Amino acid sequence: MTDKQATDDKCPTDPWQSPIFQPLMHEAGIAAQTLCIGLTTLRKANYMQPEKYYGGFFSYTIGLERAMKLTILLDSLVEQGKFPTDQQLKKAYGHDLGKLLAAVQTIRANIDPGEFRWKLPYPEIIDDAVFFLAEFAKTTRYYNLDVLSGKAPSLDPVARWFQLVGKPLLAKRPARQTLRNAARASALEELMGDKMLIRSMSEDGIPVSSVEEASIAEHNSEYVAKEGTFLCTALARYVIEVLRHRGLAARGAGHAIPAFGDFFALFNNDDALLKNRKSFSIT
Repeated sequence: MTDKQATDDKCPTDPWQSPIFQPLMHEAGIAAQTLCIGLTTLRKANYMQPEKYYGGFFSYTIGLERAMKLTILLDSLVEQGKFPTDQQLKKAYGHDLGKLLAAVQTIRANIDPGEFRWKLPYPEIIDDAVFFLAEFAKTTRYYNLDVLSGKAPSLDPVARWFQLVGKPLLAKRPARQTLRNAARASALEELMGDKMLIRSMSEDGIPVSSVEEASIAEHNSEYVAKEGTFLCTALARYVIEVLRHRGLAARGAGHAIPAFGDFFALFNNDDALLKNRKSFSIT
């Protein structure tokens, strides 16, 4: 966008006549939709349906990338009166979610902290989670195709997620809950063990061949789905709060900017509500 175009976009009598209003609105809608599809799918993921991990991360990382790039675009509009060019965005960030998040954090650091409510979740895990998401967005989402086409394989993304995020989350699970799950699994094995044949594999590649192992894998899947999805939701909430702030600042400067809060209202909720959601549909 040129300086003249940025000036022409100021103070429109009808925002819909501005050349930036509809692209911003559509981009916000795409970001919100893909985030919610990804989170809903991740919440349903389990060791018996690993495809939900792949599908969930695929949609979620697309939505997160778009939300962060929107934030960077709006900050540039506020601070410099124009958007960065396509080449500038590609050169600086590409599809690297780690670099994009660092840019959003820099924007946030230059604003009065009193303007913000939300923080990044799980400070001891979040860096590894972001590393995984950035890796997935750039390369490992093609893992299965890479294996089939003979490329040197990396670690399966589902196993990688459990290695970096799932196991640390399970380590934080209350001991009484772990003991209760183990007792239930043992009771099921005693009741059904000789009546069922099970051949499966947990997310981290451990064989599941008994009723007891299946019960434990099921409980572990559910716990990681709940806590891992919350981690991803809270990360998106952190980014969206900065996006919403920059949108309001741009509107205050007279630019034709949609009300981004309308697209991402679901994310402006506290931890308990987000953690207990099983669907993130915005329709």
